[in-house]
Amino acid sequence: MPLMKSKSKNPWLQIPAEDYERHMSASNVAQLQMLNKIFADVVNEYQPKSIAILGCTTGNGFEHLNNKNIERVVGVDINPDYISISKRRFETKLPQLELVCTDLNEFEFSNSSFDLIHAALVFEYVEVELLLAKISRWLRPNGILSVVLQLPNDTLAPVSETPYHSLKLLNTVMKLIEPEVFRKRAIKHKLKEAKNYKIILQSGKSFFVLLLQK
Repeated sequence: MPLMKSKSKNPWLQIPAEDYERHMSASNVAQLQMLNKIFADVVNEYQPKSIAILGCTTGNGFEHLNNKNIERVVGVDINPDYISISKRRFETKLPQLELVCTDLNEFEFSNSSFDLIHAALVFEYVEVELLLAKISRWLRPNGILSVVLQLPNDTLAPVSETPYHSLKLLNTVMKLIEPEVFRKRAIKHKLKEAKNYKIILQSGKSFFVLLLQK
């Protein structure tokens, strides 16, 4: 998901939305479909009244927010084209939707703003400690942080091979995080593990879903 330290050098700004969606949904990748289901599951389980989706890209999963009695929905992404596509697709269906084009390393929400914050494949591209500290402030008491981490793999490249070569730019900046390291950092910021599970795709890549409660 497109968030990184230096906006001017951020490769996510060089990845067209069409490339992103076609790469992520390719049969040998299938991550768009996986992320869609994870998001739907967490929304259905926790029924938040306010939610922030960090690294929202083109709005994958936003359709699951329809008719949920959610009072506030905020999508954040660094790529203005992704934000524009999300707006075009969902502003009518989700009148409460707010979209923010920004770098999360530089952005702030008010304290205690959200019941649920969803960050799927985001922490691989940000300053982890900085964002965890922010999220801890942004969550309401007992709020949930939903995280998806890509797990290291000794035999597979971090970015899968597809015809959409712009995605290869991510190989130079993606930093995978071991779940145990992430847990320890989260605890420092008053985020306690509530649930976790692992997903292994047909490609052999695996992902760790971690739900943390403030």
